[in-house]
Amino acid sequence: MSRILLIEHGYDGPMPDRVRLFLEREGRPYEVLRPYQGEALPETMEGIAAAVIYGGGQEIYQTDLYPYLADEHAFARRAVAADVPLLGLCLGAQCIAYAHGAEVAHRPDGAYEFGYYELTPTEAGRALFPTPPVMPQWHWHGSNVPEGAEVLASSPLFPNQAFRLGSAWGFQFHPEVTPDLMRHWQGLEAAPWGKPGAQTRAEQDALMARHDADIDRWFNAFLARFFA
Repeated sequence: MSRILLIEHGYDGPMPDRVRLFLEREGRPYEVLRPYQGEALPETMEGIAAAVIYGGGQEIYQTDLYPYLADEHAFARRAVAADVPLLGLCLGAQCIAYAHGAEVAHRPDGAYEFGYYELTPTEAGRALFPTPPVMPQWHWHGSNVPEGAEVLASSPLFPNQAFRLGSAWGFQFHPEVTPDLMRHWQGLEAAPWGKPGAQTRAEQDALMARHDADIDRWFNAFLARFFA
């Protein structure tokens, strides 16, 4: 049986996210792998139908602190080389980029995206984003794109918001985040309230109410194509 892998970096918030919700509605079994707990990633791509690398609080180049990140870099390279569909979300997108030679760094001014931000599709991204979307975000790092990748969307603070590299998609944003997940983020001690670029809670709540249904429709349509 073809395997669908969901690769996590540690999380204790409400579940399910939109990836799990989609797979459960479609009756598609999936496996959750937690390299941070010592679970091994497959050494070959045989029998793997698709994989999703989630976000996390680690910095993707910190392999000295988190040696399992090097295993994820190697997994991302194997997936692209084998033409296996791979989706990277936030840290996962940075993993795909970094694994293929792109720089990942925080902004010199320390700016964050925390809340809901409008993206501007590139010409290459108009098929993916027919209209400029508003997407959930929480990050302070961004990445360049690897050689051969195509940038699909940008934002004023972080210009590489979405890219395509062969069978891999990298999304700096978090379309998997439901309102319950966003409210959980808002209540975390680590939430970057007051940081440069971060929205206020009132701004986030208003934008969530206005855009969440569109986010849900867009991401479910994307997942239908991705997991097909």
